[in-house]
Amino acid sequence: MSDTRSIGSRDARAELGRLIDEAHYTGKHVILTKSDEPRAVLVPYSWWQERQTQARSGPTPP
Repeated sequence: MSDTRSIGSRDARAELGRLIDEAHYTGKHVILTKSDEPRAVLVPYSWWQERQTQARSGPTPP
């Protein structure tokens, strides 16, 4: 995804409010790293909610 960027956990702590707003308002995903290793992803709640709904409904038939 071209809108994805990475940020270290220390920097993310200092910018958490802005990162949350950025995810919500722009739809951007942020990979959170620790010691340059990916650990988690911050995604917009609406994106996550859609995936949960899709997972509950099961695979779509061809």
